[in-house]
Amino acid sequence: MANDRDPSLSRHSIRGKINRLMIFFASGTAIILLVMSLMLLSINRQYENALLCANTAADFNKEFKDSVDLKMYHHVIRPRSDFPADDLPMEDLDKAEEVFRRLDNATSLPDNHWRAQSMLAMSELLRSYMIEIAETESYDMRMDLLDRNIRGETGLTSLIEQYMHDFIDDEVRELSRLSASLSRNCNILIGVSVTGMAGLFLALVLYSMKTARRITSPIAALTQKAKQFGESDYSALPIETDIPELRILDSSFDSMAGHITELMERQIRSERSLHRAQLELLQAQINPHFLYNTLDSIAILAENHREDDVVNMVTSLSTFFRNSLSSGADVIPLRAELAQATSYLEIQQVRYSDILSYAIDVPEEIQDCLVPKLILQPLIENALYHGIKNRRGRGMISITGTAGENGIRLVVKDNGAGMPEDKLRQLRDGAYQDNHSGLGLKNVHQRIRLYCGEPYGLTFESAPGEGSAVTVLLPPGGVDPAQREAYQ
Repeated sequence: MANDRDPSLSRHSIRGKINRLMIFFASGTAIILLVMSLMLLSINRQYENALLCANTAADFNKEFKDSVDLKMYHHVIRPRSDFPADDLPMEDLDKAEEVFRRLDNATSLPDNHWRAQSMLAMSELLRSYMIEIAETESYDMRMDLLDRNIRGETGLTSLIEQYMHDFIDDEVRELSRLSASLSRNCNILIGVSVTGMAGLFLALVLYSMKTARRITSPIAALTQKAKQFGESDYSALPIETDIPELRILDSSFDSMAGHITELMERQIRSERSLHRAQLELLQAQINPHFLYNTLDSIAILAENHREDDVVNMVTSLSTFFRNSLSSGADVIPLRAELAQATSYLEIQQVRYSDILSYAIDVPEEIQDCLVPKLILQPLIENALYHGIKNRRGRGMISITGTAGENGIRLVVKDNGAGMPEDKLRQLRDGAYQDNHSGLGLKNVHQRIRLYCGEPYGLTFESAPGEGSAVTVLLPPGGVDPAQREAYQ
């Protein structure tokens, strides 16, 4: 029942074919690796034990016989003391016994087990002989015991030294044998591994080729079908395949392709509507507030019988809103945008005649270039309300334009209060990012990016007490007329 619900679980599905391939390859590889690992671990354990024995034997004092014999000789010939056993070389004997015990625990050779135990027994006997010599009063008897039991050719120190030499020789031979066995087994393992991996690889290649043909052939057909769909040719026939995923993909692709054109057209219409709504939102935010303030100013001027100022202000207000409408166009000549900016500045200059002056310097040769509508007025408003009104004395707003290889630059600059780095960062965030700070600037920046793409848009510079400057970067020659038509 599960296979009926999920075709990808079928044995004929791509997942089923890949799973069988992975199980086959993983099982063969695991068997080879397991056999290799067990053989190598066994040999390595034996080699480590033999090497440990050799290293432990190296801790044995090579001068053990000469050192013990000499110290016992000095013990015999020096004058007797009240505690003659105190100067016996027991410390040398203790260290030797510790080495013998370690060798007995480490060696894996039966003969060396016997040798290590024998050396321990001889060391105990040597200890008893030392004590016997220390307790003997007669000098001649002590010397006789020393020559006969300890330092003579058949003495215990000679026997221990000989046993140790035999122990080391056997361990070195065992190391040589294990090294040769390790090398031989490694060669065998390499041969078996190469043969096994070659067989696995051959089987894998054959099975993969068969599986690949059954998968890639319908995928190639589906690719060709997609290419035909991309060329608006929807006459392709259904693909024949026994792979359930590809059958579902083919049938779904047929239904999906029918919706692509409709979705793209709907998306284009939605984007155009969205950006028109953004422009209308900006205008809706600007116009009422600006209109109320301007009408209040006209009323005040009329009450003060400043008829000329009233006429100029009404004329500028009419020009401003006429340019704002622009017959519904979103892209207008720079000349019209400058006219609208001039109208706005004239109105504001009447209202703030004591603190505001302005200058516009834009070359004539770029004034016919097309630009997005309403890109200067929000910048001028920002300069006035956040720069000029926050400084003491008369302020200046300038609009300059230049044309270069990188594009058209329009700079709105004021000599107002300026702003510190943190406020400048907030202003940039408001223009570049999707938040509610700097809504008008964000709208201007995004509309420039919409019509012109990157890297065009707004950049900001400011310093406390030095004013601010906003640069509008547009493409050389302004907005492409074809782009203008696309958004009308």
